[in-house]
Amino acid sequence: MRYFGARNMSLPFHIVLVCILAWVCLCPAKAQNTAQQQAIQRQITLKGSFLPAQPDAKAKPISVKVGEYIDYELVVKYPENMELRFPDSSYNYAPFEFIKKRYFPTVTKDKISTDSTIYQLATYQTDSIQSLTLPIYVLTNGDTTLIYTNTDSVIIKPLIVTLSDTVKLISNTNYNAVERLINYPYIIIGVGILVVLALALYLIFGERIRKAYYLSRLKRNHERFATQFEKYLQNTLDNKQTEKGLGIWKSYLENLQDIPYTTYTSKEIEEKIHDKDLTLSLRHLDRAIYGNMIDESIKPALNFLFQYAQKAYQLKIEEVKNA
Repeated sequence: MRYFGARNMSLPFHIVLVCILAWVCLCPAKAQNTAQQQAIQRQITLKGSFLPAQPDAKAKPISVKVGEYIDYELVVKYPENMELRFPDSSYNYAPFEFIKKRYFPTVTKDKISTDSTIYQLATYQTDSIQSLTLPIYVLTNGDTTLIYTNTDSVIIKPLIVTLSDTVKLISNTNYNAVERLINYPYIIIGVGILVVLALALYLIFGERIRKAYYLSRLKRNHERFATQFEKYLQNTLDNKQTEKGLGIWKSYLENLQDIPYTTYTSKEIEEKIHDKDLTLSLRHLDRAIYGNMIDESIKPALNFLFQYAQKAYQLKIEEVKNA
């Protein structure tokens, strides 16, 4: 019985022993990797920064509008025998999007090489401050070490300027005397008769009249929207006309569904309405409006918005009829 108990107690001891040996083996390797990365960092001078639109501008911080292109410069100095790689178009530059890049020839002096690349980026996010840091890839003995630049930021210019709360209204309270030409007793009697007749008609036909009037107004609004929007489906568009077409669509849907589309950004609409096709169409239109990226995807995107409005109109008609 003693032998059996000793055997069972040895099992946890063996597990603890294996864990200790694994930790002893892994810690030197981890420390070696950290030491290797620090050694590489001491040999490299790395800087990443956004460039102002005007080369001679010295003002900081740099500001940019949503959809406007901005240049980001990545400069690295390193020993000439070291092998480096820069991020390419497949890298995730969030919150920015990659547009293109320009390489500059390597310059070597006193065995120190200098490489630089300018990335052209754009952002479609509305956060007031947006930051970026990029890595370079150092290849040593079959291993890859990532060294990151300092973090640089830009300020996003607001698209809508808010009026100051200190604006004062100019009052005009001068009294102008007006002759009394209206016979008020007759007006009161006439209004009273009209009110009684209106109440009687409402009690008898009120629900049907209300529905008929509401359906008629929905139809007029939809026909007016369709006439305006079809112009943008038929004509060749630029970013300004695309923005006007999107604004007409938002205003119509806002009146139809009682949702404040005109105050929502495309991203906020995506969060409120979970429709993949609608999300894709709005993203195509944002690229056209803010990035001036006009291509063949604009017409299908606008056409989808028109079809989406048609379906919303039909659903509203059925809702009113069945109420």
